[in-house]
Order: sequence, then C-alpha cells, then structure tokens
Amino acid sequence: MRSLENAIEVFEQMPKRTVVAWNSLIVGYGLKGDIPSCIQHFRRMYNEGIKPTLTTLSSIVMACSRSARLLEGKFVYGYIIRNNIQPDIFINTSLMDLYFKCGKVRSAEAIFKLIPKTNAVSWNVMISGYMTAGKFFEAYDVFSDMRQAHVEADAITFTSVLAACSQLAALEKGKEVHKLIIERNLEDNVVVMGALLDMYAKCGAVDEAFGIFRILPERDLVSWTSMITAYGSHGRAHEALKLFADMLQRNVKPDRVTFLAILSACSHAGLVDEGCYYFNEMINVYGIMPRVEHYSCLIDLLGRAGRLNEAYEILQRNPSITDDVGLLSTLFSACRLHRNLDLGVKIARMLIDKNPDDPSTYIILSNMYASVQNWDEMRMVRSKMKKLGLKKNPGCSWTEINQKIQPFFSEDNSRWHLESIKKCLLYLTSHMEDESISFIHFDTETQIYY
Repeated sequence: MRSLENAIEVFEQMPKRTVVAWNSLIVGYGLKGDIPSCIQHFRRMYNEGIKPTLTTLSSIVMACSRSARLLEGKFVYGYIIRNNIQPDIFINTSLMDLYFKCGKVRSAEAIFKLIPKTNAVSWNVMISGYMTAGKFFEAYDVFSDMRQAHVEADAITFTSVLAACSQLAALEKGKEVHKLIIERNLEDNVVVMGALLDMYAKCGAVDEAFGIFRILPERDLVSWTSMITAYGSHGRAHEALKLFADMLQRNVKPDRVTFLAILSACSHAGLVDEGCYYFNEMINVYGIMPRVEHYSCLIDLLGRAGRLNEAYEILQRNPSITDDVGLLSTLFSACRLHRNLDLGVKIARMLIDKNPDDPSTYIILSNMYASVQNWDEMRMVRSKMKKLGLKKNPGCSWTEINQKIQPFFSEDNSRWHLESIKKCLLYLTSHMEDESISFIHFDTETQIYY
C-alpha cells in the first residue's frame, strides 16, 4: 500500500505530531490489517506524551474486530479500564463484535448488559453476533427484547433477524417480521427484500418466496439463485430449470452457486440426464471448475438412480475428491438405499479408516448386513462400535407451537404431549407408506427416477 508508505514518511518528518496525525496513521495500519503496528504506534504515542482519544481507541478496537485479534483487543480494553475511560458506542460495539468473532459469547453479553441501548446499533451487533455464533434462538430473542424496549429496527436489524428465522424455519415469526418491514416502508430495500425471499424459501413457503421475487426492486444473481434453490429444495425441479432458463435469457451469468442450486434440484427430482448436462455445461461453457459440493450433487444424483458404479468411478477418476468423507458418505447412503452390499462394505472401510469415531458409519453398515440377514457380520460391527464406546447423537428438530419455537430430540420422553405426538407420527408414517408406491416409478431401461 504505497499511500500508507507515503503517509509514514510524512509522519516521521513532522516536527510536532498532533493526536490527529497519530490517529490517521493508526487508522491506516488498521485498514491494512496490520494490528501489531497499530499497537506499536499506540504505545509509542503514549510514551511520547500524547494522550490517546476515544477516536484512537475505537480505531484500534475496530481494526482488531475486523481481523479477529482477541489478544490485542483485550490489551486496549485493559487500558480503557485501568484509566477509567468511559468507552463510546463505537468501542463497545467493536468489542462485542470482536468477542463474538473469537467465540467469547459471554464476554460480548457482559458488555451488552452494561451499555446504553437507545438506538439500533448495539442491538444489531448483538443479533448478528449471535448469528455468527450459531445461536439462532438467542438472536430472535434479542430482536423481541429490542421491540419491547421500543427501539426502532432498521434495515440491518431486519436482514439479521430474517436470517435467524431462515435458520430456525420459523415461518410465522418471519411473517411477523415481514409485516414490520411493510410498516417501516422498507420494501424498496434490495438487501432486506432479498433476505425476506431467502426466509420464505428456506421455510418452505415457495409461493410466498416467488411473490417476493416478482416485486423485487432489483433482481441480481443472488435473488435468482435463491429462488432457483427454493424451487429445487421443495421438489419443484422443472420450475427451477425454467427459472434458470429465464435468467439466462436476461443475460444474467450464473456462478458456481447457481449451478449448485441447479444440480441440487436435479438430484432431488432424479433428473439424471439434465443434471449431467448442466454439470458439463458448467465446465465446458462457463469455465467453472466443479468443487466438492458439485461432485456431491452429481454423486447423489447418480446414487439415487442406482448408478452406483458410475458414481464410484467419478470418485476414482478425481484424486482431489477421492478422500472426501462427505462424498464417501453420500455414496455409502446410496449403497444402503439400493442394498449394494459389496460396494457398501468397500466404502464403509474407507470411511472408518478416515473417520473411525463416526458412529453413523457403523450403524448403517450393521443395518446393511441385517438387510441381507448376515447376522454374524452385523454382530461384529455392533461389537466393535460398543468396544469403541460410540453412540449415535440424538437427532433434533423444532417447530412452532402457538408462536413459540419448541425443540424436539429423538428418544426424549419428557414431554407431556408425547402420546399425541406418537399417534400423529404413526398416522403420518402409515400414510406415507401407503402413498409411496403410487408416486415412485422406476424405469429399468434408463435407470432414471422421474
């Protein structure tokens, strides 16, 4: 960064350096991401008798936050405490952001409890921080507290809380946020509306998502991809492909994420020929080299169709992905689905060799042996699993009941309405078993599900 070098040269030649000059140099180092130089000049400034201002401190803390440099950030915070300095909102929010990025959630929460919360800034940092930490319930709870405190949400607030609703699949809460967006007249905000589209899509409200897509003030590649993903994820692959064709007609160039959405849509619908076509188009026409996630879709697509040997050959032909545990797991699941024990055992051995502590491999393998009544091998697998002390982690899901998000764990018998849940699941399971024969058709000549 030549401009910074020039600034340093001018700075060193100054006969008298003001606090403004020091701050400017520290900001320059911070923008460059050179945190050690920020701290070095902070110490030098102090030693030369120049008292740091709030601007000095906030510049360093913000730089530490951007670079997730916890040690240096704590050093500055220690200086603030030792000198009884009252930090401003920039310092406090930067510290909160730093703590969240470094996984120190409780430290961020402690600062949030102490600071004034009269505007949306600190609330926004807390919501986005919880999102960064994967604490989606807590992120929505902060938004609820923000409303109770009568602090007006802004575009950043809505974007973050819609992301929380997306992760929780909390459709009703997402609809409440949508109403607030309309009340705040933010329907012309591209970022907010994009987040709203993504929320409806991930919550399974595909028609509502398309309704948002139609009225977007501007349709960029992200919005097109989100809508294609929504159609594909919910079994409407042909609509996804049609939308993709419309996107190309409007001269919107797809990227690797768009192709991932298309391949995923083909995989969910069993459109093998179409999936292979778009995989080749991605490489040959658009010059996009596939990553692991693209291969995962292709292998899943072939695996669902029973073309296991082709999927295995793809793994073997590409050394860069041969050892990927995720791809091997995808093919292993397909082997279980089609009861290909020989290939399944081969893949299982590879998985156990690479990840011996994953209980799911042992469970699936033992179930495969049980499906062909090979009880001796099944007992051996179970015995090895027991010897290693491996247990399957309980599955977890959640749903909205009376506008409250309720988590459910498998084999959890503590809920008072357990019997009602069991009866409902029994009814749904029997209904799915009755219907499954009528909607799955298999073409033995082409080996394609449709």
